[in-house]
Amino acid sequence: MRFRLLGMTNPAYFALYARRRMDLYGATAEDFAAVKVKNSRHGLANPNARYRKEVSADDVLNSAVVCDPLHLLDICATSDGGAAVVLTSVEYARKHGLTDPVTVKAISTVTPRFPQTTIDMPLMSTDAGSSAERTFKESIADAAYAEADLGPEDVDVAEVYDLSTALELDWMEDLGLCKRGEAEHLLRAGDTTIGGRIPVNPSGGLACFGEAVPAQALAQVCELTWQLRGQAEGRQVEGARVGITANQGLFGHGSSVILAR
Repeated sequence: MRFRLLGMTNPAYFALYARRRMDLYGATAEDFAAVKVKNSRHGLANPNARYRKEVSADDVLNSAVVCDPLHLLDICATSDGGAAVVLTSVEYARKHGLTDPVTVKAISTVTPRFPQTTIDMPLMSTDAGSSAERTFKESIADAAYAEADLGPEDVDVAEVYDLSTALELDWMEDLGLCKRGEAEHLLRAGDTTIGGRIPVNPSGGLACFGEAVPAQALAQVCELTWQLRGQAEGRQVEGARVGITANQGLFGHGSSVILAR
């Protein structure tokens, strides 16, 4: 419906989100390019990545403009793929010699409620939403944290749905990893790269995989499992004990998984 009635293809709404970050928080096209640069560097060491090629900020900024302010390399490719996760009880794992297994602490699946007065897509009307209400994407993380009895301060590593470079910055705030408007500061300081305070998308993210729903959501869980086990050779987040994923289907539902060791 949004495609036909509004002309709102994916790059169009990605660009609206990006423009909103620029207007509200002073984000720049260079910031968005820096997300791609970071993720492409992370993906170099991931044998499962579809794209394993490091790019520079100039490469991003000089690629074709798809929907201003986003360039071709700001937007993930379409893709397909498969992933599988094997779950066992803690007792079964210990019986087979896994004395310190990675455990699923929470799985949240959230569907928007009606009426939803806080719209996640940038508003195209003059109607004022309720500033006190949590957004749909924030509620995904809230539900996961509540189930896990953990908070953003406990998270060591995150795998988020970087459909576009700007959306990765939004997810950092939706997950509570920083306050609103602070994602660019973490990015510029190197806090979101491997070796930083809160690495985001050490797998390389959708920037290196393309979007393959729902396989990519499971791939995030696999990546965090390897990270928490210390098996992510070449892209390891040292000392990681808690990880979180984030995914969203536009206007449909969203999910988050928290893993811990």
